[in-house]
Amino acid sequence: MAAMTRTSAAPAVVALCLWLWLLARGAAAARSSCYADNTTPYLLLGAKTAYEFVYGRPTPQQTTIPYCEPQQIWILSRHGTRYPGSDDYDKLNSLASFRDQVIRNHEVNHEGDLCDKDLDNLRNWTLKFTADMGDVLTKQGEDDMRLMAQRFKNRYPSLFSEGYRQDLYEFRYTNTQRTQASAEKFAEGLFGSSQGVYFPTPLDNDTLLKPYDTCNAWKTMVDDNPDAKIEQTLFEEGPWMEEVIANVSKRLGFRYQLKYDDISTIYDMCRYDKAWNLVAVSPWCAAFSDSELQVMEYKEDLKYYYKSGYGHDINVELGCTTLKDLMDHFQNLESNKTSAKGVFYFSHSSMLHMMQSRMGIAKDSEPLTHDGYNTTQKRKWRTSKIGSFATNIAAVFLKCTEGDTYRVMFYVAENVADIEGCQVGLCSWDTVKAKYADIAEKCNLDFCNMNRSGTTGIHRLPWFYALINAIIVILLLKRN
Repeated sequence: MAAMTRTSAAPAVVALCLWLWLLARGAAAARSSCYADNTTPYLLLGAKTAYEFVYGRPTPQQTTIPYCEPQQIWILSRHGTRYPGSDDYDKLNSLASFRDQVIRNHEVNHEGDLCDKDLDNLRNWTLKFTADMGDVLTKQGEDDMRLMAQRFKNRYPSLFSEGYRQDLYEFRYTNTQRTQASAEKFAEGLFGSSQGVYFPTPLDNDTLLKPYDTCNAWKTMVDDNPDAKIEQTLFEEGPWMEEVIANVSKRLGFRYQLKYDDISTIYDMCRYDKAWNLVAVSPWCAAFSDSELQVMEYKEDLKYYYKSGYGHDINVELGCTTLKDLMDHFQNLESNKTSAKGVFYFSHSSMLHMMQSRMGIAKDSEPLTHDGYNTTQKRKWRTSKIGSFATNIAAVFLKCTEGDTYRVMFYVAENVADIEGCQVGLCSWDTVKAKYADIAEKCNLDFCNMNRSGTTGIHRLPWFYALINAIIVILLLKRN
């Protein structure tokens, strides 16, 4: 009887061993796909995208415009790649202990789906900045600006043939190290050195390059207003982000759901690492699939759409200051009142987005919303492409011997800009004046000190008003 029991148990033991072997093989297969081996990783990482991955490579047709000679180039640029702010240091530095837990999850608890190469990359990862380096331009950021300047110089060599003279080139930057260093490296790319280049002392309250900083109405209605960020908040709490959190938690070996803030910190480190070192693998990006990175990118697009883009009318209005400056310079050229060949401003992503919105650049037919992710895969408002590190708006004023006497060529991040009424970024000066002259003429910031709450403070949020009305009805019923 005992022999029969041992014999009958043998198939069960074999089956159990086979099941365990298949389980182990399945786990190994799950970890066989390595981010470290991905030769085409997803690189559109919102406002912290490396400029190298998005700037436009010119074609001969875009470089030479028949019968036209450039008279002036006007550029508004975001600073180059920077280090995180000092207030972000603690949360990014905490990833060292978090990383150790991820490795324990895999090696001790046998949980998680990262392959050995990705685990090794995490194991060797260190935070490459200290708290005192907050917001400072990185080495890559210096290269961003120097190389960009060289490309513009190669596109329009006649504008720089005389070398630097103070009366020919205007520079201006905001009161930050990252914009100052960006301006200096840009000048170095144009003239070989920034020595001798005149940079005006930056203003504490620069109403040209940072009008939002001193605009009380914008701070009240947008920057300090949680309701103005509701679309971003709803997306962060919605099903798409829930799925990302669940997948990342499982991939990193956690038996519980990580918090959104944890996912956001991992995402920030993923894209900072990649922006600092273009050719190296960013270890923290292994936490995400490509589709999950696209969800994170949409969250970023919602953030800037409502913070500094089309989401609120006041954002658009604030974009008139730099547009007016551009129009003033070009109108002076038309009237032969100036001989400047280059105007170069260095600011921040909010200013870029506000000017883009004032110009109608990257405007979608419908506003971006928290529940519109499925229908906006071809959206124009894509922060990775219109607000990366070093993104810029450039306009070149041209004098022509055939056709329109004056024309303007527009670029965004060195890609020809899609502007209604123009052909592949090239506009007649008459078209530009028809579109923007009235905006420039009426531009002022008087509204910044007005109490505008309740008028356009919550733009395109009808549900908000419905909620307020419902609360009022409930209160009235309780009183009765």
